[in-house]
Amino acid sequence: MKEFNLKKFFSKKENSALLENIINISTEPVSVLDKAGNLIAGGTPAAKSHFFPIKIDGKEIGRVSGKRGAEGAAGILSSYIRSWSVQRSLAEEILQKYKEYDLLYNINDLMSLCPKPAEIADFIIAELLKLIKFEYASIIIFNEADNALNILSSYGKNYNGAEYKKHIEKINAKVFKSGKGEIINENIEKDAYSFISVPLKTKGRNIGLINVCSFKNAVYYISSDFKILSTVASYAANSIEITRFYNIEKERADKLQEKNKELADVKEIIANENINLKQNLRQKFSPKKILGISGQVKNLLDKIDKIADISSNVLIAGESGTGKELAAKAIHYSSARAEKPFIAVNCSAIPESIFESELFGIEKGVATGVDKRRGRVLEADKGTLFLDEIGDMPLSGQSKVLRMIQDREVVPVGGSKAVPFDVRIIAATNKDLKKEIAEGNFRKDLFYRLNVINLNIPPLRDKKEDIAVLANYFLKNNAVKLEKNNIKFTADALEALNNYDWPGNIRELENEIERAVALNISGRIDFKDLSDNIRKYSPLNDKAAEDEQTASIEENEAILIRKVLEKCSWNKSAAAKMLGITREGLRKKMMRLGI
Repeated sequence: MKEFNLKKFFSKKENSALLENIINISTEPVSVLDKAGNLIAGGTPAAKSHFFPIKIDGKEIGRVSGKRGAEGAAGILSSYIRSWSVQRSLAEEILQKYKEYDLLYNINDLMSLCPKPAEIADFIIAELLKLIKFEYASIIIFNEADNALNILSSYGKNYNGAEYKKHIEKINAKVFKSGKGEIINENIEKDAYSFISVPLKTKGRNIGLINVCSFKNAVYYISSDFKILSTVASYAANSIEITRFYNIEKERADKLQEKNKELADVKEIIANENINLKQNLRQKFSPKKILGISGQVKNLLDKIDKIADISSNVLIAGESGTGKELAAKAIHYSSARAEKPFIAVNCSAIPESIFESELFGIEKGVATGVDKRRGRVLEADKGTLFLDEIGDMPLSGQSKVLRMIQDREVVPVGGSKAVPFDVRIIAATNKDLKKEIAEGNFRKDLFYRLNVINLNIPPLRDKKEDIAVLANYFLKNNAVKLEKNNIKFTADALEALNNYDWPGNIRELENEIERAVALNISGRIDFKDLSDNIRKYSPLNDKAAEDEQTASIEENEAILIRKVLEKCSWNKSAAAKMLGITREGLRKKMMRLGI
């Protein structure tokens, strides 16, 4: 407790009036003196006067001198001063509490307005000056990235004594680690200072600390100061942590928003590319891409145009290489289903053991390591399912496909719930299915389910007038692909192509032209540039001329094979593909030609 100044107390008007009344009502003269014996009121006390103490809480703060009445006056003054002291302490306590509550309210209020931890820390230190005296204060936050305590905000100029700094850093580290605050009132190298450090705790976790220091005026910090700073620290910790999390989440939200914008841009790009891709597919597989001037081709195109928007099943019959899949795609991309999937299934290439799961899908966990798969039928939902080589489908698979077509729903392997679908089914075969039915290899009921609309694609040998059209189309495409512009057929070459029966149909013609373009160096595809199979069926084939040309062809072959091998970095598989022959065929040619 501070030393009570009795003289200063009675200098106040209301207190001096009380003192004057006490002296006036006394029957004998009394004197009032402070603790040191200095006269405050009344006359100078006589040498043999009695002295009676004025006390607060048992501690003497002054005296009253006199005879009768002096003791009573001392008691009255003690009681009055004690009462005044209690009222003043209560008032000061109330004011202090008000300041504390005001600070805490302002912290909460600021938190809703200011999302920056550093600004909240600056405000807290500024408000602390109203409650505690200090020359320096700082709020320190633990940075997990650096594993270090970093100053978030500070006030004043810190004392620069080396020993002091070392000692304070040690105390701060101890407070942060233990989570318990400390008060220091010390003298280091005769430089007195007082220091309080308390942790910033939130949800049982230390996030930093707050400290105040006095080293100029030598303020002696007590428990009430520690309590104030601890209370402020608890609010400060929550406020700083909330704003810190707010900033982290805001930064995360901003990044997410930016990422969403990027994704939206990418989505738009993909959507545009998807539209372009679908447009390209429609153009690529337009019925106009089915080339030919024959009556058969015109009839085929007319029928495709008529059935495109009908959802009935279609069965396409024709030899291998006649373009059955191209016709199926032309139907799909000319229909209202063009924007939806076209899923092709080669029935001859799926093993019987996995036929059902490939077509109808499979549930996760049916077998070890098996993931859920939708199956080709559901992948084609709202689009077209193309069942190629349907005549090669095993009988067990045929019964399942028949049930699928009848019910228009599938049950995935391992599943218990039927899944409905909406697909148009187009099937294709190179076999005579009626013959297959007679031999017991194909189900009659499935045939009638598929053969609602029938398309027959004639072989190339039955539409000779289309050979030149197709050959020139393939010539142009391969010339661009192999960078051999302005290449042309001679009349003899075209005549030989027309005279050949083309058992492999359009596919065989396409491979023949690709091979001829790849091997050609003259810019003209002549009779001698065609393969042996085609030349030997031509009236132009003269044995003597052929023998004479053989050496020339072999020389050209050797030159071209070397060039293609060099272009493919001597990769035989790639070179064979470019030459339009098998890898084994290339190996034999290389042995025969000494390459």
